[in-house]
Amino acid sequence: MAKITYEAPDGTASEEVDADHITDSGKVQGVRVRLEDESFIHVPYTRLYWIRMSEDEGRVDYSPA
Repeated sequence: MAKITYEAPDGTASEEVDADHITDSGKVQGVRVRLEDESFIHVPYTRLYWIRMSEDEGRVDYSPA
């Protein structure tokens, strides 16, 4: 699991999601987070406070599929 904390319109917000549900966003310069209800939030890097996850979850596999 990963915890992402960001600046929302009503103040600071946090979401806990599977680390695999956080990707680069194609809509904003930031991250896209898929929530449990299958909706997405797009968080610009300028509004992102932190993403906390384990070291293993944070690794990216660049090998060809």
